[in-house]
Amino acid sequence: MTYSPKDLELARRQVTIDRQMIYAQQSLIDGMLTRGEPAGLANERLVKLTEDLRNHCFHQDLIQASIRLER
Repeated sequence: MTYSPKDLELARRQVTIDRQMIYAQQSLIDGMLTRGEPAGLANERLVKLTEDLRNHCFHQDLIQASIRLER
């Protein structure tokens, strides 16, 4: 598949969004734990967000490598 710099920019934005979501989720969990609330489901969501980030980083790297090879 042929990728463009626009595809790479979109992938980079998604990675940035993922990192922001992880930070927000971790802050939520920290608050829950401070208040003594159960955070099991919130931790499960954090795991999912972390997996998404890993996948999006892989995709970003794939696009970047593909663009480099085309040059």
